[in-house]
Amino acid sequence: MPVLSDSAKPFSFVVLGDVHYTRPNFEISKVIAGIANSVKDCQPPVAFVCQTGDIAEGGTYAMKDGKRVFRQANYDEMKEELAFAMKDVTERFRLPLFIAVGNHDKHAGGKAFPEVALPLLSRELGVTIAQTCYGFRYGNSCFVFLDYAPADCDAQQKFAGELLVSARAAGVRHIFLFAHFPLWPLIRPGFSSQRFTDSLLPIFKQFPVDAFFCGHTHNTSAWVRHFDGATITQIQGVACQSSPEMVPMEERRTLMMPRDEMSYYWGYLSGPPAGLFLVTVDNARVRVQFRTGAKVVREFEWREPGHITDIRKPEPRPSVTVTETALKQVTAATLVLCPWAEDRAEVGVSLNGERVATAQLGPTMRSNAFVNETRIPVPPAKLTLLRLANEVTFDNPNRAVFGVGHAYLEIQLADGRTARTAVSDRFLFSATETEGNAAGNTYGWKIIPSKTLVAVSLGQPLAPMRLSFSGDAK
Repeated sequence: MPVLSDSAKPFSFVVLGDVHYTRPNFEISKVIAGIANSVKDCQPPVAFVCQTGDIAEGGTYAMKDGKRVFRQANYDEMKEELAFAMKDVTERFRLPLFIAVGNHDKHAGGKAFPEVALPLLSRELGVTIAQTCYGFRYGNSCFVFLDYAPADCDAQQKFAGELLVSARAAGVRHIFLFAHFPLWPLIRPGFSSQRFTDSLLPIFKQFPVDAFFCGHTHNTSAWVRHFDGATITQIQGVACQSSPEMVPMEERRTLMMPRDEMSYYWGYLSGPPAGLFLVTVDNARVRVQFRTGAKVVREFEWREPGHITDIRKPEPRPSVTVTETALKQVTAATLVLCPWAEDRAEVGVSLNGERVATAQLGPTMRSNAFVNETRIPVPPAKLTLLRLANEVTFDNPNRAVFGVGHAYLEIQLADGRTARTAVSDRFLFSATETEGNAAGNTYGWKIIPSKTLVAVSLGQPLAPMRLSFSGDAK
């Protein structure tokens, strides 16, 4: 295994999530320049940069037949994009770059990425890197980069296991893994690979892995999960998608992972501007700063994998208490949900037993199933229907195949404040999977955990969602 440094001195490294350099203007370069400038004076100094995949966009979006479709780049375009991206990151930071392959990086048949990336990695490590799974040692730490979709998961697992056996024999204290796909996505169903996750579980059971860094879903989060005898820490980020308001996931989305299996958790819908993780290793201690440029948003540390202590975290967002009296003075209300509908679906919406709207759902790209919000206003004349505990039902007169999830009610109070119900923990489907299969439409069922999925027969009203301002939603 290549050794970049034998020094016992503390060191830092930067982790960047999805970057998506895009031809022809490569606008993200400005963001990367700002991130690089924000860490140039860090102590201990940053030794190298790790990127968790999708360093390139690999195509463009266009409208076709009323749908937003993605045109993949050809081989020459892909190679140009990857070469620019890797050169730009390296030059901006003036540091070695190590990268995990992302799904966008494999566009144009997947040939361009190894042609561009492997020579760069070989130069940085001083050995020939011939595959997209590789590793190295720096000080008392081992770094292993994985392919989220290798041709042979068993072979990759064996290779990674042998690297880690070698690292432990050499006295390595910390183990960091990197890949593009999350092991389990918190709020974006369908954005993981069970095959990939299953192949890594033996690694987590055999070795005390400090952290698994990933990207892909364009969310930001950190959690510790105790699963099947393993303790797993996943840290996920994005550099290309930012929001000035850091919205906690649980305020707007259903968490797809059982909370009773997580001993540590926080997550946001997106990343902050110029988002990054700065990781410092100091003997037994690992400290992680989640930053927007030079500003620290959160900071946490551990000395033993899975035992995380918060050092700094944002103040809790102020909560808004809703009373019966306040409900009588509501000035506006909106039902918010994330649909899956591969064809356009016209759906009737009722609030507490009375029809309030007809909603148009879809068509939705498969990659955006249960991701993008649809907002359905409640007419002013129907605001009197609101209760502290509400039931929302959906009619399906045209026998459309669709699903809805991540649902909540949002209201404007008389004093201008916004209040929301808890997010429903159910995903409702307008048909059984058998009926969906007959219609050639089964993707939605494949990505939602069975414990949270409620389906009706095609054409029947969907089971009510219970949305409460004063308790858990169902």
